[in-house]
Amino acid sequence: MNINPPVPMMPPTVTPTENLPSPHIDPDTRPAADTYWSGVDNLATRSSRWIDKDGNGKIDIEVDFSAGPGSYFKKLGLTGHSQLSAEQKQELIDQMIDISHETNLVFHDKGTLEKPDGTINFGNFAPVPSNGRNLVQVNFPENTCAPHNPDKPDEPAEAYVRGDARNLKANGRNRGGHALAHALLHALGLPHPNPDDKSNKPANPTDSQGYSLLSSVPETATGHDFQGNYVTRAQLHDMAALQLRYGANSESRDKSLETEYDANFITQSDTAVTFTIASGDGHETLLADKDTHDQHINLNHGTFSSIGGFTNNVAITRGTHIEDVATGSGTNKIIASTVTNSIILGSGQNTVVFNNSWDSTPRDTDILHHFKSGTDKIDISEFSQKLYNGTFTGGTPHLDIQKAADGASYVRYWSVYNPADPSEPDFKVRADGVQMSDIITKK
Repeated sequence: MNINPPVPMMPPTVTPTENLPSPHIDPDTRPAADTYWSGVDNLATRSSRWIDKDGNGKIDIEVDFSAGPGSYFKKLGLTGHSQLSAEQKQELIDQMIDISHETNLVFHDKGTLEKPDGTINFGNFAPVPSNGRNLVQVNFPENTCAPHNPDKPDEPAEAYVRGDARNLKANGRNRGGHALAHALLHALGLPHPNPDDKSNKPANPTDSQGYSLLSSVPETATGHDFQGNYVTRAQLHDMAALQLRYGANSESRDKSLETEYDANFITQSDTAVTFTIASGDGHETLLADKDTHDQHINLNHGTFSSIGGFTNNVAITRGTHIEDVATGSGTNKIIASTVTNSIILGSGQNTVVFNNSWDSTPRDTDILHHFKSGTDKIDISEFSQKLYNGTFTGGTPHLDIQKAADGASYVRYWSVYNPADPSEPDFKVRADGVQMSDIITKK
């Protein structure tokens, strides 16, 4: 069994707290970039990592579910070794598939590769007092063998989980799934974001499980809310750190590749409530059309969206923009990105926000499908009122609706308009049936 299928499907965090970065601030500012990379670098400082020994562009990791207790298990004096349960294995495989989708890490079952780039042995230890209170024990080896030397095997990583009843029934929302994901990220070389802090208080503005699964601080400390569910997937900073260490998936970053991220899975009872989109240059579509909750969807890089009744649970790494989205039946706010967007509006009440005039232009025009006049809104107040306080007089600036012969309707905006010699508008978006009363120009 190859744990990483050729084209894995990924099932697919707002209330900012005081003195913490808002997940909805402009991601293209220097402070936003500095905050992002500070958190990522904090997880990517460890020098040792798995190496692509054969130079095939992938880091092929062998996963051994059948290995007995290793040297680290014995060194810690652990007892009661057992193999992972069927539920644990399936949940771990799902986690690996998600990571492989976004990075150059490829996971394989034991025996399918003659010379893997590395090996991770997984198992449980008995839930007895003599084994301590830790849920996870992981040893990431300090291997020193030279790159491109597949004939010299590395010492395997050892990852063990406390084998109590809760952990054995692992799924995408419970403690068992979280323990496995915690072990997996350590086995890939990621440390805790703040290993010296035991207070469960944020050591920095992004120290929480909203940004890193490996944090000891609850996600609510940074304005996220997963409604009591455990984090079981690599979070925004985790995924970005893995890409720094192992590279972004060279296949998914193909500009011609179209990838769908189905956030509708979030509403299922045992699936992960968070996921991270990190595919970079490809064409991404976010599906949330079956969701009945109110949504806050930001299509820009380095941001969070709120889907499925959770807050800031869907993350987008820097360098990744979502092109297309389908919204649900709640009261939704969608923030358009700088790339061309195709936004399919659901049956609910939708407000599409354009923060910059260049977010939709005559050359790269966004399309708002199924726009419902009187219900849906287009918000351009962020740029229309910067200089003119949302007032349109004397032809400069100018806002109108163009009706095309084919029935299409376009909202157009000029910051400087000369009716005697009109130029191309600064802003143009298609929304068939739109009326002037549907356009928000003042905050």
